[in-house]
Amino acid sequence: MKAGLIYEIETVKPFPSADYEHRVYRETLEQIELADRLGFDSVWTVEHHFLHEFSYCSAPEVFLGCVAGRTKNIRLGHGVVVLPFNHPVRVAERIAALDLVSDGRVEFGTGRATTMDEILGFGMTPADTRPRWAEAIEMIPRMWREDAFTHRGKYWSVEHPVSVLPKPLQKPHPPIWVAATNPETFKLAAERGLGALCFTLGVELKDVEPRLRLYRETIRGAKPVGLSINNQISMNIMGLVGDDPKKTEEIAREAILWYVRKGFELVSTVAQAASQDDSYKYLTGAAKFDPAQITSDYYGFLKSGDLVAVGAPSEALRIARRYREVGADQVLFFLQYGGIPHELIMRSIELIGKNVLAEIHSWSTPGGVTMAA
Repeated sequence: MKAGLIYEIETVKPFPSADYEHRVYRETLEQIELADRLGFDSVWTVEHHFLHEFSYCSAPEVFLGCVAGRTKNIRLGHGVVVLPFNHPVRVAERIAALDLVSDGRVEFGTGRATTMDEILGFGMTPADTRPRWAEAIEMIPRMWREDAFTHRGKYWSVEHPVSVLPKPLQKPHPPIWVAATNPETFKLAAERGLGALCFTLGVELKDVEPRLRLYRETIRGAKPVGLSINNQISMNIMGLVGDDPKKTEEIAREAILWYVRKGFELVSTVAQAASQDDSYKYLTGAAKFDPAQITSDYYGFLKSGDLVAVGAPSEALRIARRYREVGADQVLFFLQYGGIPHELIMRSIELIGKNVLAEIHSWSTPGGVTMAA
């Protein structure tokens, strides 16, 4: 089993200093460098735009390029490139260039937007996002194997034959993933031979498990968009571990509640605007949720349901084991959120690296990357 880190690159009010944006980038790099030294398998960053406090990671391709130069082994994951906002040719070029400068360490995660500020900011509607993603995900692997490349589509056209350069170092190409929360997306991922990045915080494991079973069943008949099938499931573990479990929980509880309130507030805007769009119907519950109702009782629900890992390192190991039992091939620890101090995140990474990683790495999992027929 693999284990990594995932980042929104988040800093919240009251900001620790006037240069808070520079500071959070510097701290994130320090955290990732430590994770690389300790043997974490991967680090993933989101792509978000216009989301003050919640995420300052609007240019993950730039940030991951910097990470590539400051690390040696850790794999570099886009969690995710928002394909509707990016021309597919530019995405193919950037992923290939990052793969070259990182000596073949890229994990290519894809997805669509889940906030109205982002969708409207790029001049789109909720109904645009899935078909734009679907067209782009078919185009990009072709650019890495076809020379010259042409395409005539609904959203993008490349009618003049071009050579899309450079090509990735990994052959046939980096593993391709898609963000999955909506049950239907797990099926779409499997049909296309894509790995599933589960963004299912707050969804009970008993409800996640059938989605993962559907994925495994469907991927047997995949018609992959690329030349490989990425039969892997990744799940996020939000939490914090420390030397004093009680104090760690006191700090993590408020940060988790802040993050969940903000997250519900953001995704509910899409649910309200896309009430007639079936592809966003899974967000209907969020649209009816009052963020003020997310109190300590909700934290108790997350903790009792094994949806967060807070306390001693043994708790992180226990939750990782639960996610493996559900069907995950990879867990990504989400540790930087809601104003948790940098030094506590560093200590959490250190404790997981020294006390948890070896056991996780010893577990077998059903997934993997195989060449397509």
